[in-house]
Amino acid sequence: MSHYLSELAYYPVIMLIYSNVRGEKLKLWEIAIIGLSFFIIDFTWFYTIIGRILILMLLSYLKDKTQPLSLYIFYGSIPWVVESAFKRIISFFIFPMLHINYIDLSKNDGLFIITEISVIIIYFLMVKLSKINFQTFIMLSEVKKLKKVLIFTNTTMIFYYIGIEFLTGMDVYGGVPTLPYRQWLVIFYFIFFILMLSYMNRSYQNWLEGEVAAAREYELHSLSVYSKQIEGLYEELRAFRHDYANILASLKEGIDQNNMDMVRKIYNTVLEESGHLVQNKKFDIGRLINIDNDAVKSLLSAKVLEAESYHIEVELEVKDKIGAPDIPLLDYVRLLSILCDNAIEAALEAEKPAIIIACFYQEDEYILIVENTTKEERVPVELIYHKDYSSRGLGRGIGLKTINKMLKRYSNLSIQTSSKNYHFRQTIVIKKTFD
Repeated sequence: MSHYLSELAYYPVIMLIYSNVRGEKLKLWEIAIIGLSFFIIDFTWFYTIIGRILILMLLSYLKDKTQPLSLYIFYGSIPWVVESAFKRIISFFIFPMLHINYIDLSKNDGLFIITEISVIIIYFLMVKLSKINFQTFIMLSEVKKLKKVLIFTNTTMIFYYIGIEFLTGMDVYGGVPTLPYRQWLVIFYFIFFILMLSYMNRSYQNWLEGEVAAAREYELHSLSVYSKQIEGLYEELRAFRHDYANILASLKEGIDQNNMDMVRKIYNTVLEESGHLVQNKKFDIGRLINIDNDAVKSLLSAKVLEAESYHIEVELEVKDKIGAPDIPLLDYVRLLSILCDNAIEAALEAEKPAIIIACFYQEDEYILIVENTTKEERVPVELIYHKDYSSRGLGRGIGLKTINKMLKRYSNLSIQTSSKNYHFRQTIVIKKTFD
């Protein structure tokens, strides 16, 4: 009976830590699977304990099949490492101060339950004080340099967990005294583990700051290019205004002389040409003045200029004043950049390369539409958000994978995708959040 009470104490601890690391509450069926699986593993051969990690890895995979393997291993390992290390820190080093033998932990249900409660309290205090956000590890797993650190940490966690359980088994079942080795292993790994978590968290923050700085630098460069283009358009309009005054003088002369041939000639040779100038699509870039956010404005101007450099016809619609939507600006800029890059790349393969970009408000929703012509009559929209899918080759769906992650991260963000008649359209809808 004592053993069953102990099981009831450590199962919820593992589930709480796992739920916190994964960033969402466990569903009832997940709790049932975890509890049943752990119970079966606990009463089978000792070395099937690795199955505990595999169960959590499997649940992580079933929850989101788009994540890298390194993240599944992290989710599956960290609850056990935290519970194991904190529990042994308490029993090996705090119990003796209270004149309690660590062996009593396995014999006293009340002491075991108190220890497990202490583990969860220490864990949440550590997370709060160190400001570790495990959800950032999703991004960390996508950055090549930081992913190596995550893989190294996963490896050490598995070796620690197998090692500490093996030494415990030798002591309990084999009669070989291993307490000093376990104590040193716990001390060293506990310090190492805390440092590694802090290092990964700080590395991500540094990477994020670098991304923000790079985005800012890109924004300033794009704004400079945008300003020069606006200056160029202004110069063209000023020249046209000068020519227009001369044209009016010529027209007046023709009218005064009642010379309709002269009037007709001026219209055909000058006014018609001037009309084409005013209607030229390059003047659409001026509509970006309606975008209040400099980062969004600079990115769109850069993408429009890039598309035009490839001789892609661009139609830009920003008729009313519009700011940034209610998601973090860096993520929105990434989203916008991915959609524009994909549109440019796909349009280049089309028979008639063309892109339409539109931004507007619709009640309490921010709407972004990015449309492009395509080589195929219809793109299979039901497949495009699958992992690594790309109509332009295997492994080139990283951008769409990133968008898919954003959809899961922000409940107010949705995407409507359609494709027909050699046109591919993605409509981003971002609802306004009310705090």
